[in-house]
Order: sequence, then C-alpha cells, then structure tokens
Amino acid sequence: MAWLEIFNFLHFVGLAFGLGGATIASIISAKADKDAEVGKVSMKILPSIIKFIWFGIILLIISGIAISSFIKWPINTNLLIIKHVFVAWIVIIGIIIGVKSKKIAILIPKGKEKPSYLFLKTKKQIKGLSIINLILWYLVTLLSAFV
Repeated sequence: MAWLEIFNFLHFVGLAFGLGGATIASIISAKADKDAEVGKVSMKILPSIIKFIWFGIILLIISGIAISSFIKWPINTNLLIIKHVFVAWIVIIGIIIGVKSKKIAILIPKGKEKPSYLFLKTKKQIKGLSIINLILWYLVTLLSAFV
C-alpha cells in the first residue's frame, strides 16, 4: 500500500511540473511577444522550463504505469484511455515544438535585420502548438479528477 501512495504522490508531482511548466512557459512567451527585452531573456529561461516539463511527463508516465499495477478498485477505463491519448498528444506536440524551436533559433534575425517569412511562420506555429499543448495539459488535469 505504501508503494501506491508513493507513486500516486509522484504522479501528482509530475502533473504539477508539467502543468505548471507549460503555464509558466505560456505566460513568458506571451510577455516575450509584447516586450523585446523579455524576448531576449526568455530564450535563456525557456530551455530550463522545458526540461522541467519533460521531467514532469517522465514522472507521469513512470508513476502512471506503476500505479496501474497497484490499483485494486474499478476505474473508468474510457476516461483513462482518453487521458492517455491526451498525454500521447502532449508528447508528440512537445517533440514537434522542440524541433521547431531549434529551427527558429537558427532563423532569429541578427542585429537590425528584418525577420524572415520563415521565422515568422515558424514562430506562429510554435505559438499555436504551445496553446494546444497547454489546453491538453488542463484537460489531462481535469480528467485526473474523474478517473
């Protein structure tokens, strides 16, 4: 029984890291769009926050697998499957955002150079995918209350 409590605690910690990290990253990104100074600093801060989010995802996956082996009571498997699909989409979209972030780092305008069309397009894609991921994080959190 103690293992169930430990893995349950780790599951909530992973959820807090992932959801909290995604929320903070979204807030910083929104501020960076409006303030050039914040934009420069965000390029240094966001990689640490992204590692924090990935650590949360890893904790969620490991603890979720462990919890399922300890649970003895009935659970709503339909909601659990939906939750797992959302988590899978969070991972897939997270990987896409990571790839596009590396691409945008190469495309950042130097000095007084005007941003290229590809830079602006990639930035817009990252922003859209980040919003989708944030919504998915909140949906996973909501579903966690009902599973």
